[in-house]
Amino acid sequence: MNLTLPPTCDGYRTFLKVKSLPQYRFTGRTATFPDEYAVRLGLGMEDVQSLPYEPSDFLFDYQRDIARISIEKQRYSVFADCGLGKTLIFMEYARHVAKELPADKCILIISPLMVIPQTIAESERWYGSPLRQVRAAELGDWLKAPDSRIAITNFEALTDDLDPGQLGCLIIDESSMLKSHYGKWGRTILRLGAGLRWKWCGTGTPAPNDRIEYANHAVFMGAFPNVNAFLARYFVNRGQTQERWTLKPHAIGPFYRAISHWCIFLTNPATYGWKDHSADIPPIHVTMHDIPLTQVQQDAIQDTTGQLIVTHSGGIGQRSKLGQISKGRHNGTAIATNKPEYIRKLVESWPDESTIVWCIYNPEQDTMERVFPEAASMRGATPYAERMKMIDDFKSGRCKVLISKPKILGFGLNLHIATRQVFSGLQDSYESYYQAVKRSNRVGSTRPLHVHIPMTSAERPMVENVLRKAHRVHEDTLEQERLFHELTR
Repeated sequence: MNLTLPPTCDGYRTFLKVKSLPQYRFTGRTATFPDEYAVRLGLGMEDVQSLPYEPSDFLFDYQRDIARISIEKQRYSVFADCGLGKTLIFMEYARHVAKELPADKCILIISPLMVIPQTIAESERWYGSPLRQVRAAELGDWLKAPDSRIAITNFEALTDDLDPGQLGCLIIDESSMLKSHYGKWGRTILRLGAGLRWKWCGTGTPAPNDRIEYANHAVFMGAFPNVNAFLARYFVNRGQTQERWTLKPHAIGPFYRAISHWCIFLTNPATYGWKDHSADIPPIHVTMHDIPLTQVQQDAIQDTTGQLIVTHSGGIGQRSKLGQISKGRHNGTAIATNKPEYIRKLVESWPDESTIVWCIYNPEQDTMERVFPEAASMRGATPYAERMKMIDDFKSGRCKVLISKPKILGFGLNLHIATRQVFSGLQDSYESYYQAVKRSNRVGSTRPLHVHIPMTSAERPMVENVLRKAHRVHEDTLEQERLFHELTR
């Protein structure tokens, strides 16, 4: 809506009201803002929603209400913690948008490849009909002449020459993929979504020190023309190599008010007055196990650090070397280590439970495969069909131990069956650790999750750092949600 303000006291009062809106722009004395905010100025509001939303009866209260908000906003992002049911929210959104779009327009969901079968299964379970999966080779033709109303594809199917064709709605699942705002997938998604009335994306809640993730979503939602415009409005460049973009101290209120126009931040539904269904999620129990170093490892550590006892991990290069030594590798050569056999005995102590063993390095995963010959081991080179069989066997209980890395298996999947997780390796990445743990601790989990971290004395400073980060980020995230709610109420 465009509103020209008169040079009067009433015009100034209206000016102040416009300045309090989550989104607005001034050109001279003309204010431009979304129609939905006209009611705040006492101007009335045109109902842009032609069809009423009919929520499914199996939704939680917050899922129903966020789906409704998404539909009313048309372009919306949901930053919700792992396991809160983003899939059902965007399925509700897609189901409604299918009624709104012209008959020749289609809806495309873009998702990580490993998550697609799970999403298709959920669609069939809750809505009675599976989604049409479009392979990379079919995507261009499907967009030009879609043979289904709604379809799902994977990020790898996106190419620079892809034409939007009959695309009427774009939904991005696990949209943290947009974090690299100059990456190929991000550019293609922004191009395909340009000018679309209906757009939705969802991902986990960004860490309080990672608000830059909002920038990519702001551009996708059409709130800003580019990432630099978003950063210039709210951030200052400190010039350091890490976390160089920091939120301007005076901008925290305007920042959250502005992004509330196109997104919601959700960690605890009770913060907004919804029932806290996440309170039903069983607890996570973390146990650290001390593993003695072999003499060869002690010699290698002293050679690397010049110290008999490691009191701090040093820089990223030294941390990597210490981590590999602890796992039985030094300067590209295998050395004696107690960790693999310890992990084997640990897993054998709970024979009736399903376990995920997380690795970091390929040689480390090689070792775990030798220690657990009966286990399924998923790597980057594992073919898609084999990956799906591994997941099916693990979920059904036919396979009790699954070995992989967080970057391969740690995003989007529901692996409730695993009541034990063992981190053969753990680095400084809080996000990798948290995402890996949340594969097995989600809404729907019925048993506590036991997380085991076997470590040598050389790894302890790194492990303790990750766990400190986990505690600090959890507390900061709850505070960020409270702040978001208070400033956008």
